[in-house]
Amino acid sequence: MGERIAIEFGHHSINIILKDKHVNIKIYPTSLRHRALREFEVLKKLHDHGINVPEPMRLVDSNNCVILVREYIEGIFFRDAMYVMEPDKLKALLIKLIKQLNGIENLGIYIPEFSALSKNVVVVDTEPFIIDVERALFLKRPIVTQLLGLLIKLSANKQLYEKLAKIVRVDELREVARAYKKSREIAVVLQIFRD
Repeated sequence: MGERIAIEFGHHSINIILKDKHVNIKIYPTSLRHRALREFEVLKKLHDHGINVPEPMRLVDSNNCVILVREYIEGIFFRDAMYVMEPDKLKALLIKLIKQLNGIENLGIYIPEFSALSKNVVVVDTEPFIIDVERALFLKRPIVTQLLGLLIKLSANKQLYEKLAKIVRVDELREVARAYKKSREIAVVLQIFRD
């Protein structure tokens, strides 16, 4: 039986994924060396602080490219999990994701992609793994509010609204996002979940 290998072409890099070895090899052109270095640095800091991200294994800086070797996390994308997970598991996932994002904020790292969630979170059971930190910046800005904004957007879908309404008080999401932006207290957000 052969190795499961995938090749993905991103906007700025090429990913070679060795699924059976749980390794992702991300190749950047030398003109984007700064992005590769920052991604490696961010992954290392987050991983060292217990945030669910792919473990950064190695950074190879050569004359014609920069190669980031990191752990490959196999699971389902968050956007798909929203549809397929049962409400109780989705609730556990959302609470863990909010806590992870708050932890990232507290480390002074900002990840701008959380208002859309295309493919930057992979879910394994109910564990969220933030897999795309390429655009992360060392800034103190809220990320949790982006996720709350995404939940507001997603609740426009009738199927997701019905599921989310079993988990959170959907009508209070905007108010909670504003309160969190001011206080940065995780308890403000966690109180929105139903028992």
